[in-house]
Amino acid sequence: MNIYLLRHGQTNINRDGIFQGDIDRELNEFGKKQAELLGKRIQKYHIDIIYSSDLGRVIETSKIINTYTNTEIILKEELREINMGTWDILSMEERYINNEAYATEWHKHLADLSYPNGECGKDVSKRVMKVIDDIKKRQYKNVAIVTSGGTISILLCEILGLEQYKRFGMQIDNCSISVVNYDIKNNKQIVKCINDTGHLEDLILR
Repeated sequence: MNIYLLRHGQTNINRDGIFQGDIDRELNEFGKKQAELLGKRIQKYHIDIIYSSDLGRVIETSKIINTYTNTEIILKEELREINMGTWDILSMEERYINNEAYATEWHKHLADLSYPNGECGKDVSKRVMKVIDDIKKRQYKNVAIVTSGGTISILLCEILGLEQYKRFGMQIDNCSISVVNYDIKNNKQIVKCINDTGHLEDLILR
């Protein structure tokens, strides 16, 4: 079974370089174009089913992709982006205003610290793996999971056996493709690629 991990298209928050958790924003026009190109790329992989986060920006991306894959979309709250608590959509500078000591420690990325009043990577991993375990029980060959960048990097850390704070060393771009192959029979898994954006090259160069 191949699982294609797809990040949603760009939002204005992404464009402006601000971190975005599970507070929702719609795709901008560039993000919609990214999703179109992702759909065109994905259609050749014969996707059996799409599992999508229930956040609006992800659903919008999934629906655009599905104009090319023409399959069922299953919404899962467990696939949401990490809850950033009181830090959601704050700039880096704003994070330090009332929380300087904690923000300083958090940004060292030496431990899997929770966002203030939010989640840590392990929290997200636990809920996402419930969906993965359910998918592995089914007779799919090619599954698309459309979600957010943080969720993808957290899942990849879990699969690779890395500490969750290591996710900050991964780049997961909007509408990128990362692929995990599960050998269900032999209980083995292989990460085949991370952050493939080849299908977006023409759009990026314009």
